[in-house]
Amino acid sequence: MIYTTDNGPWLQFKHHGGSAGPLRAGKGTTFEGGQRVPCVIRGPGIPAGTVCHALNGTIDILPTIATLTGKALPVDRKIDGVDASGLWKGTIKKSPREEFVYYTSQGNLEGLRQGSWKLLVKQPRGRRNANRTPAKSPEILLFDLSKDIGEQNDLAQAKPEMVKRLRGRMEALDAEITENARAPWLKD
Repeated sequence: MIYTTDNGPWLQFKHHGGSAGPLRAGKGTTFEGGQRVPCVIRGPGIPAGTVCHALNGTIDILPTIATLTGKALPVDRKIDGVDASGLWKGTIKKSPREEFVYYTSQGNLEGLRQGSWKLLVKQPRGRRNANRTPAKSPEILLFDLSKDIGEQNDLAQAKPEMVKRLRGRMEALDAEITENARAPWLKD
């Protein structure tokens, strides 16, 4: 059994929408309050009563279940998830997932998490110039989630080399995802 939610609480509905606790923002954002969600897993080989805070995503469920059930994954396409069976079983503490790419609800690239570091490149909303690109510079935010789970201490100005490295990796991953995207399935 796997129980999880989708993308944080609807904060505009106040107490009816849920709470992100110490996390910043909620549903519809790329801040942790809009992305990080609880997950409860129960099954053979998964220790009861354990808690894991390692990075894992729903994208990892397919390859993990395939490993746990001894089934092979398709070889005719790329599977983006990673096998986290050791994490689920409690035999490892460090997640095999080291990175996570953040997209807006409109599908625009907005961030990258690598280990405990999280970079957000938030494009300004509204006005665009003649080339259909934002008229203003993006807001660059950098957080160390191991020390700042609420994303309150922006380190972008203090760590420009980290920003440059993460931004380059974020753009490279987005290009790889775009190149390997399958055509959408359309109903006849």
